[in-house]
Amino acid sequence: MAIELTKQQINAAMPKVAKGLEQYVWIQSQVTGPGQFHTSSVFRKKFNHFYRVRRAVSWQDAYYNLMAQAKRDKLQFPVVLELLHKETNRYEASFASKLVATVNPSNPVIDSMVLKNLGLRLPYSTAPNRASDISILYQELTSLFASFLMSENGIYLVSQFKLTYPKAKITDEKMLDLVLWQTRG
Repeated sequence: MAIELTKQQINAAMPKVAKGLEQYVWIQSQVTGPGQFHTSSVFRKKFNHFYRVRRAVSWQDAYYNLMAQAKRDKLQFPVVLELLHKETNRYEASFASKLVATVNPSNPVIDSMVLKNLGLRLPYSTAPNRASDISILYQELTSLFASFLMSENGIYLVSQFKLTYPKAKITDEKMLDLVLWQTRG
């Protein structure tokens, strides 16, 4: 399995990235800056909008506190997945990955559109080893991103992204994530 993005798909997705990129850069500026980003109502509102968080305030409080802990302690995906499960009693693969990718932007995001583009699926909620299966999927996604970024089309994507958005200081992985998210069909 590999990420298969053609130069034509990359070119078609590139202009569609602009709005999301602007929102993402603002979110990252808050996380990397000084202060208590996780308690800011403005940060939460913008993060919730960008990542489509539609959960109760109690869930959000647990999530954003975990985000601050993950930043401070440099927590990895499997740990975040388990801690989020402990707080919410749900394995929230997508939200765990969004949290990890927010505090470490070199990590990919598990997103339904990205998974669909790659022909991957999350394990069923009834899977007996769901947490470990999700972590294995995340490792596979991480490997697929790394392999693609070293390929001819991966190098093309990064160069085109930098040409199109020269002021955006984001990771190659996030460039790929944004393009994959905009690639439909």
